[in-house]
Amino acid sequence: MSAPDLAAGAAPVRQRPAPRLLGDPLRVLLGAGVGVSVALHGQMALAGTHGAGWSVVMGVMAALCLSCLVALARVGDLVRTVRMTMGMALAMALAHTLMIPLLGGTGGAGGHSAHAHHGGAGAAEAAASGAGHGGMLLVVVVELAVAALAVAWLRRHDRRPARRPV
Repeated sequence: MSAPDLAAGAAPVRQRPAPRLLGDPLRVLLGAGVGVSVALHGQMALAGTHGAGWSVVMGVMAALCLSCLVALARVGDLVRTVRMTMGMALAMALAHTLMIPLLGGTGGAGGHSAHAHHGGAGAAEAAASGAGHGGMLLVVVVELAVAALAVAWLRRHDRRPARRPV
């Protein structure tokens, strides 16, 4: 407002604070990482390649990730949300890492059926197993990146007083 408007008795217009999501690069990257996690879980749920039970689990995981994404986009205190996001990302990275041996379908033998030298069937099975491993490793990398971004955000927004050397 201009000075004459204020002098005439006009009330100053309050501007709403701009959404902090775009003002904090770590928050933007954290939101993007959680968004990728939502997309990956949603794609796995819709693909249904692991059966109906796992599709339901993937759908629930996508919904849970989406709730964190919405909370990250809101203006307000984010410390609890970022801590929960960090914890869930680390738990998901561990869970997906532990699932990698199960992808081979032979109780942890992985794609070792290709070593039987009985033709192309074993090689095709090993290639499919390798593709599953790559997808699972991608999810692990995304989850670890989300956890690292959450840690960086928490360190930047730490409210404890700085320690001074003695």
